[in-house]
Amino acid sequence: MPQLAFANSSWESFDALEKPVKAGVRKAMKRFQQLSIAGLYADKGLHLESAVNARDPRMRTIRVTDVWHRTTGPTRSCC
Repeated sequence: MPQLAFANSSWESFDALEKPVKAGVRKAMKRFQQLSIAGLYADKGLHLESAVNARDPRMRTIRVTDVWHRTTGPTRSCC
């Protein structure tokens, strides 16, 4: 099952984000809890895709809003 982790420092500024951005983060968290890897790639709203020019080819980006994206990558127990 895919997992989505956030650094503790991410939550320090979470309340300052605009409502659509906070909603997008919550939606992404929910999708990672519900879907398989194949489901994440198929999800048109999340838009999981390879990160261009990333040092690690396993890095991906997800869409939080039309403007905001978040980088994701494998955990130590993955891949």
